[in-house]
Amino acid sequence: MVYAALIFRWTGVLPVVLPVILQSVKSCLLILVLPLLITGLQARAEECSTPQFGVNNVSIDQLADTASEARQLGTRAAAETAFAVVLERLLNDPEKISQFLDRHDLDQFSDFVHITEENSLEGRYIALLDFCFDADRLRASFRKDGLRWTELRSPPILVVPVWQGPDGARAWQSDNSWLSGWREAVETSNGLVNFVLLEPTIINERSLRAEDLARANPVTLSLATTLAEAEQTMLVIARLDYDGSSPVLTVDGQLFSRDGKLITTLAKMVDLPVSSDLVGQLAVARSQILQEMQASWYAANAISGNDTQKMTLILPINSLEEWASRLAVFDQIAVFNGYRVRKLDLTSGVVTVNVEGTIAAVKNALLAQGLSLVTTEDGNQSVIPLIGN
Repeated sequence: MVYAALIFRWTGVLPVVLPVILQSVKSCLLILVLPLLITGLQARAEECSTPQFGVNNVSIDQLADTASEARQLGTRAAAETAFAVVLERLLNDPEKISQFLDRHDLDQFSDFVHITEENSLEGRYIALLDFCFDADRLRASFRKDGLRWTELRSPPILVVPVWQGPDGARAWQSDNSWLSGWREAVETSNGLVNFVLLEPTIINERSLRAEDLARANPVTLSLATTLAEAEQTMLVIARLDYDGSSPVLTVDGQLFSRDGKLITTLAKMVDLPVSSDLVGQLAVARSQILQEMQASWYAANAISGNDTQKMTLILPINSLEEWASRLAVFDQIAVFNGYRVRKLDLTSGVVTVNVEGTIAAVKNALLAQGLSLVTTEDGNQSVIPLIGN
């Protein structure tokens, strides 16, 4: 993130602002002193500072003529796997990913590798590795290549799968391929949409009855969202029925707000003839719904260096510490590529930011930081804390 020059229109504010400038200089020095230039494996407990650019627990079980060769081959293959996961998460487009890999080598972007577990045997290497790739270098390459990307993680979205067959609705049993398939899909998801699940406990089964969920009862859906501490609920229902003697399948995917109101329909597949591979049909339907969610989030929060606009924001503040906190947040927002302070007094500041995305992307990025973008009565854009923050 580019650090902005601080420009003030009057000198009376200098004694107030000087600590902020000193703190900014201190932060810059720390950044210069502590870069991680790591070329080998590091057996240390470290996490990726920007988790969207990292992948954990990549498994290796590599055979070769020697343990050293197995380690080298296995580590390289794992790095390629991890890099592909990161690119899929950020670019969400197989063609873009292929083009990027043709132009660049992952070694350009490696930050560090952390060994979680390893066991080196004769001619075999077994390990679990965590990979982190350099966010700034990847962003710079995306901009240079003219690519759009997304790195904002969504708020929690509860997934509620329901199976409705001739014997009634089911939402909590694990012996059903529709229900178990969703659990596996959520647990293995590497995308930016933060899917969550409720555990199949007796309490949940009694308070969130499958019949009520199948009817999309607003009270039940609202309760489920609250219990999961989620922002929205995605209700996915598969219904098995009969057209005469022929089984047919209907699949609905709908997104609901925290208070149980319908936001949008993600997918609707009606009266599909059931093939001999019902499990495969359900897997295809599940994949389509997941792709629709990921694509919608990506489109709303895409960043593009070729689509830059300036936005002037008013930041009401109560103290210098609050002002410094706001600027620190702006440094963390990927859709902001630099900012300039235009004015500062004891009650507010005015900042012009370079925005590489849509207004929706800005709003979502601020919400993730506990802030809200509002339009004042005079038409200005103001950034204020959410209630409770």
